[in-house]
Amino acid sequence: MKTNKIIASLMISGLILSGCGKKESVPAPATPLEAVECVMESIKDLDMKTLNNYSDNYIQTYHNWIGVPVESEYRTFNELLQPHSKNSSRYQSACSLNQKIMENLTWEITDVREKNNTAEIDMQITNIDMSQVMGNYTTQILENVLENPGFSITEFAKDMSELVTAKDSLISIIDELDDDDLSTINVTVSAYQDNGQWKIHLTQDFINAFSGNMYADTYTEDIEQRIAELEAQVENKADQWVETIENKANAWAEQFE
Repeated sequence: MKTNKIIASLMISGLILSGCGKKESVPAPATPLEAVECVMESIKDLDMKTLNNYSDNYIQTYHNWIGVPVESEYRTFNELLQPHSKNSSRYQSACSLNQKIMENLTWEITDVREKNNTAEIDMQITNIDMSQVMGNYTTQILENVLENPGFSITEFAKDMSELVTAKDSLISIIDELDDDDLSTINVTVSAYQDNGQWKIHLTQDFINAFSGNMYADTYTEDIEQRIAELEAQVENKADQWVETIENKANAWAEQFE
């Protein structure tokens, strides 16, 4: 099992890609430097209107068969930009989690290279180390499975579902970290002019950087080792469960021989 990849996929699909925030309109940035500063401030403040105005976050809108918009697609902060979401408890919970994640977001612009209607901006982005948070969260899920006295596909799916949607657990893990648990990532951000207005391109590397390295392929060595140990125990528990079911089935069948 690759539980870390399972969790990452679930997070990407809607747990952490959400946002909230409402501010007055921000003046249009006149330079690439102003554009990236504007976008970073909007990310920290969870100001979705400004982020969407000065980046290519929006991708497309899907309509039903009669042409009514039913869903929009964004590169990041997708969940709370959907129709009918602002009054939901899921929206409020996601806002709280995003606010907690962005509390430690800082950045430094080290170079800007402008050419014609495009630019490259070198940045150092620092945030809480979300790869560590996600690693700890993964171990919690596996430990929860092991603590469950039973074992079945239904029970496993229920455990995963309950834990993955429990945003309070992630907030608690973040609260346990300190200033030493920060991630600093160097990233080059692209800017371009669209109808005379500077905008920022949201690449996956850029999203990963301001999200605190959430989408890292690996965790720390200690966390990876702990996950491997727990996965082995879960697999052993599954094997024992299958063996128990087979023995019961064989015993039942023997009654009719």
